[in-house]
Amino acid sequence: MSMFKIEGYWKDEPEQTFTNQLVNEYDDSPKGYEDDDIFYYGLSESDIREAIELGSSTTHDFVITSYERVENG
Repeated sequence: MSMFKIEGYWKDEPEQTFTNQLVNEYDDSPKGYEDDDIFYYGLSESDIREAIELGSSTTHDFVITSYERVENG
């Protein structure tokens, strides 16, 4: 199971940034985490890299600017 921390901003409010938001590759909460701890489900590392390359052209309501893998995720 892969989990990541992402940074970015909201498309409709670019000045509204976020940091250290947890993204899980699968649609369930990893052991030790609650559903509310996870910002977004269903993005793999390759999906995140593609989202960074596409910028605001993704179908998400947000833009990912950077990420890092979470250990034990």
